[in-house]
Amino acid sequence: MNLIVKIKLITFFMFVAFHAFANNNIKTLQLSKSSILTGIITHVRDGDTIIIGAIPIRLAALNCPEKNTDKGKYATEIAVQFVGEIANCELTGAKTYDRFVGYCSINGNDFGQFMMQNSSCKVWKKFDIMKKY
Repeated sequence: MNLIVKIKLITFFMFVAFHAFANNNIKTLQLSKSSILTGIITHVRDGDTIIIGAIPIRLAALNCPEKNTDKGKYATEIAVQFVGEIANCELTGAKTYDRFVGYCSINGNDFGQFMMQNSSCKVWKKFDIMKKY
């Protein structure tokens, strides 16, 4: 087996092991209203939900089209370009379904604002609890 294949296999198994460990521990993760979560974006579900490590984050005050629509697919494509980047999320203390809610920035730039400017995502004033938009 050549070296590149071995490296890819090792990386894959490390990734699987990390997610298995993280998914078992996410059920006990306690975050307060003032929590800051910083980590690498490992996955994007759609235009307004990113995964940091194994923790799903619903971007606060952002309303993107559903991903089964053309505009939703485009918003997801815009967000996917940030996989591998470090996100810094200020969590609101709210949770929706399995997701923590937070305002996130990437490289010091507001991610929600970026999505509103570069896709058909809109501000959802009702849920802008920190009055950022």
